[in-house]
Amino acid sequence: MSKSIINKQVLMNGITVAKAGTSYSTARRFWDCDGSVAVLIASTAGSITVSQQCSIDNISWFDPITATEAIGVVDTDITVTTGIYVAYTPVLADYIRFKVVEANIAETIVTLTLVYLAAV
Repeated sequence: MSKSIINKQVLMNGITVAKAGTSYSTARRFWDCDGSVAVLIASTAGSITVSQQCSIDNISWFDPITATEAIGVVDTDITVTTGIYVAYTPVLADYIRFKVVEANIAETIVTLTLVYLAAV
């Protein structure tokens, strides 16, 4: 009989994202995720979009897409928040990281905590 456990990992801890800039979280191996995922996002200013990127080797990174549209977007137009908890459908991959893009409003400091269910 399998069990599941909730795991939490801070992948971006107080990282400054420049006005109109892009920053990336720490990568993590994602083999243990069972498909249930959320991200706790905190930011200080500006407006950000957060999306998941995928890799098979932890070197080359991709913005996942289907034949007709982009996928992997966690949330868009996130403004100042002390914490917003966003559940999203993960793109399963060997490794994941998050891309944070600031929409040319203001420099912001971002913290991202991945929360996911893992089969054990």
